[in-house]
Formats: sequence, C-alpha cells, structure tokens
Amino acid sequence: MLNFNTVYFFALNFFNFIVKQFIIPKIILNYLLLLFILSCKNAFGQSTLIDDHFKAMTQHDVKVIAQTYADDAICYSPNWEGAKKGRAEMETVYKRYFSSTPDITYSIISTIYAGDNIIVEYTVNGILSNPEAGTPDYMKGKKYTLNYCAIFTVKADKIVKETNYFDQVAFLKQVGFFEPH
Repeated sequence: MLNFNTVYFFALNFFNFIVKQFIIPKIILNYLLLLFILSCKNAFGQSTLIDDHFKAMTQHDVKVIAQTYADDAICYSPNWEGAKKGRAEMETVYKRYFSSTPDITYSIISTIYAGDNIIVEYTVNGILSNPEAGTPDYMKGKKYTLNYCAIFTVKADKIVKETNYFDQVAFLKQVGFFEPH
C-alpha cells in the first residue's frame, strides 16, 4: 500500500525529471511540488485535527477541545451511559475529567488513518484527586494508567463521531474497587 513518503519520493523524482526534460525554472518546480504535497496530505487524510484535539486535551483546554467537534457530534464511552451529543456536552465531560484528575495526561501511541475514520491508541495517566460526588472515599488519591482506543469519524475537518474503548476492570483495580473496605 502506498503511504505519503512513497508518493512524495516518487513525485520529487518525477518533478526533477520534468525539470531536466523541459527546462522548467526551479521556482515553478518548487511551487508545483508544494501544491502536490499539500494535496497529498489531504488525500491521505492526515489533517492536524486529531493532533490539535490531543494537544488541547494535554493542555486541559476545554474550549479548544469542544471546537474540534461538529455541532451535532455524537460521542460514546464506557465512562457514561448513552451518547453525549454536541460541543456543549463534550465540554462538560472534559471539565469533569480535568476537575477530578487535575494532573491527567494523554500520550498517543499510534494513529491509523482510514478515509474519514481515524483510530487512535493512547494512554491516560493521572491521580483521582477530586472524585465526583458519590465516588467512594477509598478511590481518592489513587493513581491510574489506562490504555484507550478511540475511533473518530471526521467530516469537514470536525469530529462528527467518537467511540472510546478502555478496560474498565483495569481502572477499578487501580482505584481499589476490588480491595476489602
């Protein structure tokens, strides 16, 4: 399967051949190559949206996070019942995360682009410092590390659907749920 680097290498060699054959000034070649690179990045689906989304998550910037979603985005996670819909609900979700775990961090492990779908494997780390109301006291102060997988569907450079997966049992073990109380 072709990837961006293979296509770029082919294009560079092709454009160099054209310059030698037709004596095209290098400034025009550079302009054509730049246009080609920009169109290939788009064709390979590698926009910066997901990078921007995770950067905002790392910076705990809920306003920027919310802006990465379409107005009518739908998001699913084992963290809540049913779907969250729209920017406002996602902003609320991330405010809760950053409040309960102020030191929460996100680290991308891998990203796969597949048309309008982007799959991201990532790790979440933090200490449950300010548990929400109704959370058992023994969970407070517990450190956790979770491996996540998120599937994003992107249209018009906005997230229209997000589905998250993680091991809930691993989380519960790390916060002491299975220990005698």
